[in-house]
Amino acid sequence: MYRLIQMAILACICLKGLAQGVTTDTTEYLASGNWDNYILWSLSKNSGVAAEKSNFNGLNSDGIDIAYTFPVQGDWIDMSIALPDNFNSKNPIVFFVKSSTSTNNLELKFLDKDGSIFWRVVPLSGYTEWEHVVIYLGDTEYAWGGNATFDQFLKFSIALIGKGSGTIWLDEIGIGLDTLLSTFPSTYDPDSTLSGIGFAQRRDSSMNMEDPLVLNYLKIIQDISSSGQDLLPAQEDDQAQTFNNSLVAISFIIKDERERAERILDFYANATDVNNTDIQLQNFYYNGQARGFYQWVSLATKRAPANLVDRWMGDMAWLLIACKNYEQKFDSERYSNLVNIIKDLLISYYKEAPVGGYVQSGWRKGDNDLHEANGHPEGNIDCYVALKLCHENYYAQKIKEWLINELNGRTNLPLDLYTWRTLAFGSNYANLLNIPEYDFRYRKIMDVGGNNVMGFYTGPDIIIDNFWNDGTGHIACAYLAFGDTARGFFYANQLDPLIINRIFDKDTTHTIPYTLNKTGGFDWVDPAKGFVSCAAWYIFAKNRYNPFLSKDFKDTVLSVPKVTLDQGFLKVSPNPFSVQTNIDFYLPTNEFVTIDLFDLYGRKVITLKEGTISAGRHSVSWNGENSNHKRVDSGVYLVRFLQNNKSVTQRILFIE
Repeated sequence: MYRLIQMAILACICLKGLAQGVTTDTTEYLASGNWDNYILWSLSKNSGVAAEKSNFNGLNSDGIDIAYTFPVQGDWIDMSIALPDNFNSKNPIVFFVKSSTSTNNLELKFLDKDGSIFWRVVPLSGYTEWEHVVIYLGDTEYAWGGNATFDQFLKFSIALIGKGSGTIWLDEIGIGLDTLLSTFPSTYDPDSTLSGIGFAQRRDSSMNMEDPLVLNYLKIIQDISSSGQDLLPAQEDDQAQTFNNSLVAISFIIKDERERAERILDFYANATDVNNTDIQLQNFYYNGQARGFYQWVSLATKRAPANLVDRWMGDMAWLLIACKNYEQKFDSERYSNLVNIIKDLLISYYKEAPVGGYVQSGWRKGDNDLHEANGHPEGNIDCYVALKLCHENYYAQKIKEWLINELNGRTNLPLDLYTWRTLAFGSNYANLLNIPEYDFRYRKIMDVGGNNVMGFYTGPDIIIDNFWNDGTGHIACAYLAFGDTARGFFYANQLDPLIINRIFDKDTTHTIPYTLNKTGGFDWVDPAKGFVSCAAWYIFAKNRYNPFLSKDFKDTVLSVPKVTLDQGFLKVSPNPFSVQTNIDFYLPTNEFVTIDLFDLYGRKVITLKEGTISAGRHSVSWNGENSNHKRVDSGVYLVRFLQNNKSVTQRILFIE
């Protein structure tokens, strides 16, 4: 079925003949004159690329040819033309095209005046002979830039990306008649709303029994992979990922394997040495500063490679979520300290936005960089859940507001931004699942062991034939938790044919690979090996389990929390603030005191107080200015109170 769809996308209007490689189709396609003179087009390219445009003798006088050389994979050229002010979405752009190579991709892009770019990407393999293309704005999807909505046309662009040398010929380019059929058929499933039970309907009346050997796989892998028998590798390798181990811990919790869950969570709870000075060691602190855990480390050494791995806030949120799953299942506060230090770190990364706010990304690139420039939606879904489970409702609600503002109405996002939002936000958001579930760019059908199996890819890509097996587990859990149970049963059952057999020292186990690696997407994956996150999501789905524990979440807009540390000794109020905040403190005796303000990069902003202060209660104020009397940017700042050998640090949120 997918091959038919792919062929249909690349199909086009039949031509009436060829003459010396130039189109001779006399059908009327253009609504007005053509854009076949290369002078009308601007050509840009990335560094190292050679490209030259010229004219050839086309159907009606000129056509355009572009000869290019791409030295390395990912090189590109882009040819664009300004669209007239009266151009509207009722008309397509049309052109004939032929390529000397079939190995690169063609990118067709509409540019909005606010910088939004909407595109369609197709392989040149469909254009090694002259073909006619009709593309409407509605055939494209948001790519990047601007505000993610299309408001007013600016340019149209034809780009090539890939590697090697070639030539592309274009002819009869221009604005097409509004009666033309698009070259690109809809990717929307016409059977999306079929009723009843069946494969085409994507519904089952019951769920197949869970395979107990999948849990056995996780147990065996845990026992054989490290000397401590604690952390698990991602893909039967040496890479211990914080996210994946959090998922496995939740799997063990679900299956009452308490001791095995504790092996994982104890490792992280014990890796909290404030005096740690080894920057590569998997430890929450470095030189006394809370930085969080690395995304992954070597199982053998529990150390991260230099200058590579991030301490990603989303992974730490998942670890906190795993601790909360443990707390709920076993009614234990065994990991309360780990929960609190992760929670405090996430809140310290919080940043106000024009709508809501978000948690910034954390230390990156082997601790050489702090935070990305923008908020990361996937990680903030995790942080929303983590902070909600910790009853930090103010920050959770602000993050949710930001996520809604960023994501609502978007139909081309990564799959987990639909599935995880549903798992996090609840039944009122179950319709989000229809976006990927109705769309063949996400939902794939492939032959697995002689049977048709339906699953999901990581994002919208009609060309790639591959599954992301985690994603099928996500959507099964989301349907079972808040959507259509029959569809939840169906996708949980679709995981069963993906199971592979793995034997370790005569122990038979079953597991699921990360992908099938049919066509494109994950070159690094070995489909003959299991992936622990896939096994975990299989267990979640078969047990109808929502790892986010979000069933009882209530959306309540709370007042700004009173953030205090060492109550009675140091108090900041109001917090957050926009005009002035007061820092109140108490001294039992005369003391030498220093009160400094720092940003999150550790740079001193201003010294508020330094000197000997008499015993009693005192207060200093801060108006949001630095030592040069300039207003600082909105965000989280740290006030450090030094009294003899005692140091207390407090967060202050400044909102301009």
